[in-house]
Amino acid sequence: MVRFEHRIIDPETPWTHNSVCLIADIDGDGCNDVLIGAFKGEGNIVWYEYPDWKRHTIGTGTLEAGGIVLDINGNGRLDFVAGCLQGPDLYWFENSGDPEKEWTRRVICSDFFNYHNQAFGDIDGDGEREIVIPSQGRGKGNGNLFYYDIPADPTVSPWPAERRHFIWRGLVLEGVAVADVDGDGEMEVVAGSHWFKRRGEARGGAEKPGGPEAAGGAAAPFGWECRVVDESYRLLCVAVGDIDGDGRPEIVMSEGESHPARLAWFGNAPRFDQEHVLADDLFHPHSLALADFTGSGRLDIFVAEMGLTNHPGKPKLMIYENLGGGRFERHVISRGIPTHSAQVGDIGRTGRPSIVGKPWFPEHHVDLWLNLG
Repeated sequence: MVRFEHRIIDPETPWTHNSVCLIADIDGDGCNDVLIGAFKGEGNIVWYEYPDWKRHTIGTGTLEAGGIVLDINGNGRLDFVAGCLQGPDLYWFENSGDPEKEWTRRVICSDFFNYHNQAFGDIDGDGEREIVIPSQGRGKGNGNLFYYDIPADPTVSPWPAERRHFIWRGLVLEGVAVADVDGDGEMEVVAGSHWFKRRGEARGGAEKPGGPEAAGGAAAPFGWECRVVDESYRLLCVAVGDIDGDGRPEIVMSEGESHPARLAWFGNAPRFDQEHVLADDLFHPHSLALADFTGSGRLDIFVAEMGLTNHPGKPKLMIYENLGGGRFERHVISRGIPTHSAQVGDIGRTGRPSIVGKPWFPEHHVDLWLNLG
């Protein structure tokens, strides 16, 4: 099994409740940096510059878990999109291009509530990337799943309503990914324990509110079809990839807000009716990713436990090594260091995936598990 070395990026951030963790080349030097955002605090969104991990302030925001980085305005620099925790605002932060200068914060919309996770990809087939957002709302049945076409002038605030298109309404969803899950060459949206495929007028993108009455495979009035993988899985982290080598994608889920929690993968695309449970005793496994950690050419599964004050033992970081043919072997690479929304990426241009994470609460440090190969 691959070896990891634990290193500290920041031993103590100025804020608790660090909610966002991302790996990206923020300054365009060819090396990945780390972006961390917190729920509250002055200057609570920062990025750490590789290799010395100097901290630079992006700005402020009451951020929910999730977040994405992409070039919003087409100037070649990566910008940052994230939403409010228990608030109505969805933001994008324009990369200033100057490490010593804060980024400009703009509102994409303020029409919904509690934006947990974002993703992007060309989901309407127009050759351009869209931003996909679930908003969880204030209660059961009050969720929304929608996407935005990036406006020609993204500095307008909020973004025009005609650039927003509903996929589904009435489902409280957590965890989102964009992938071609049925092999038809078009991108679908996986959100929570469901996946969504565009139909008919959805290819034109008209905003037509709808509800859950068409779930279970029927096309809703606004042109998207909702298919259920397993509704017993709720408040998830999700990932998509061919993990059993059959040439078709599988959907991997961890119950990130639960204890005891399951980690499982679902095969037999596009029905995803073959459940394979890898664990059913995890504690809030709020970190999930697929990557080839061992260099075998197969996708392994990374999952990690949050910790929290009521953790019954020592939180674990784990790699489920892909042995081929749908077989996995679990390796615990760390015990006693809680993490939340950890990310996987190449740190230091090694060509190997490493892990960056941070606790949610009460600890507030930023950690790196460097893949030594």
